[in-house]
Amino acid sequence: MAPMIDMVFLLIIFFMTASHMSSSQSLRLDMPAASKGTVPKERPDRWTVNILRDGDVFSGQERVNVEDLQAMVAQRVKTDPDLKVYLRADKFTPHKTVRKVMNAMASAGVGDFIFGVYSLERQQE
Repeated sequence: MAPMIDMVFLLIIFFMTASHMSSSQSLRLDMPAASKGTVPKERPDRWTVNILRDGDVFSGQERVNVEDLQAMVAQRVKTDPDLKVYLRADKFTPHKTVRKVMNAMASAGVGDFIFGVYSLERQQE
């Protein structure tokens, strides 16, 4: 009976940790809608960059400026030359901000981007 209780406690700890990690995975954004949007299979393997409507840039959950993001990406490209980026921008984010982030990452060596959209057909992001 004691090993079973230990196992239950371990499962509780696992699910509490996993649920916290999944809730802090990405920021809530008002995503742009796209009628032809699809959910790519390799999305979790990509570097996630979030851009809020006020122009704040986040690498995952960490707020960064564009220059720091470029340095972080350049460092990562040295170890992973095939780095891919998942770019999520609020639908009210000015395009010049998105373009500035894309240019910074491209100059750091990233050429593969996918954009997060809200799919009208699948009701998914």
